[in-house]
Amino acid sequence: MPATLTIAVFRGDPLDWAIYRHTALHVRYIDGEDQILHVTGAHPFFEYSPQSGTPADTGLKIEALITVSNPSDEITKSMIEKACVQIPVRNDPHHQDWNCHNWVGEALTELVAIGCLTEEQRSQGITQMVDACLEAEEEAE
Repeated sequence: MPATLTIAVFRGDPLDWAIYRHTALHVRYIDGEDQILHVTGAHPFFEYSPQSGTPADTGLKIEALITVSNPSDEITKSMIEKACVQIPVRNDPHHQDWNCHNWVGEALTELVAIGCLTEEQRSQGITQMVDACLEAEEEAE
């Protein structure tokens, strides 16, 4: 069974609003190992926080699991980790709207560059992620 790359969308906290929904990448490697790749925290305290396990292991309520690709056997765990760790975490004042949703999009761009998925798969994954975030309760005006 080839590796699987998935976007996980979790219920927002403290309110289930689109901006509070958390997103992460989940990779199930060819050897069966699972890894969550994401940023955690809030501006200006975001940090890259990879962890072993599945989306269910996070303790967060899963709203959507979006399969993005099944990378070839040539795409290794170290290649995926290297692509993701180099994504800048944007805690500076010029990026106050930056969050985990942006990080997932940027990570997918890096994964396209290493051949883990196609640009079309990236685009479809981001569209589905945004749709899943927008399914949150309507925000107060």
